[in-house]
Amino acid sequence: VFKSKAKGSFDVMFHFHGHEAARKEWVRAIDGAVLVGVDLGLGSGAYEQYFAKGSAFVELLASVERAVAKRMGVPSAKARHVGLSAWSAGYGAVGEILEQPAGKKLVDSVVLLDGLHSGYSTSGGTLNELQLAPFVWFAKEATARRRFFYVSHSSIIPPGYASTTETANYLISEVGGRPSPSGPRGTDPLGLDLLSWYVRGNFHVRGYAGNAPEDHCAQLALYRDVVRLYVARRWR
Repeated sequence: VFKSKAKGSFDVMFHFHGHEAARKEWVRAIDGAVLVGVDLGLGSGAYEQYFAKGSAFVELLASVERAVAKRMGVPSAKARHVGLSAWSAGYGAVGEILEQPAGKKLVDSVVLLDGLHSGYSTSGGTLNELQLAPFVWFAKEATARRRFFYVSHSSIIPPGYASTTETANYLISEVGGRPSPSGPRGTDPLGLDLLSWYVRGNFHVRGYAGNAPEDHCAQLALYRDVVRLYVARRWR
């Protein structure tokens, strides 16, 4: 659902992984913006491989602009605000896009729901800084209020690679901060219990309890409030 903006501009969010669940939250949170869902497979590798080619995101955005232009009857319709959101493995697409010139120029907002993982360095014990570099860059942009970045994580510990807790805390440390402890608020969806939080500028991190598959899936229910409270207001 979308409404035409001045001179045929529109706002668009590209969501990677779990599109149908995200769509149900999206329509309850925002009006007047386009949601484009992309589901490519179970692991982050499929998203990384597809969007590693720099033209993939540019072509995807252009195809959306053509479709919206046709529906609006405005041949010159162009995206005004561009956002990326992902749950779980979808972060692979976000990382690739943020490394590219078009992503650095065009992406205004990023939402990652329990999905930012990385490998460890070959020396062992430390996170793969190269893999996380585009997310660190975006976090710094958000702390300066030039962009918006929201990251949530569960307490799941995966085998052999960094958890979303580790990567979220790494981003916080890279902008010179530390997460603050919290307790359950009772207002979070699907029984999610808040453990920690961090805010600096437009960079927000929320850490939740839970190390079971259902706790991972419940993170998608956070999407509605993130879009309603932050993205929709920013884009207005």
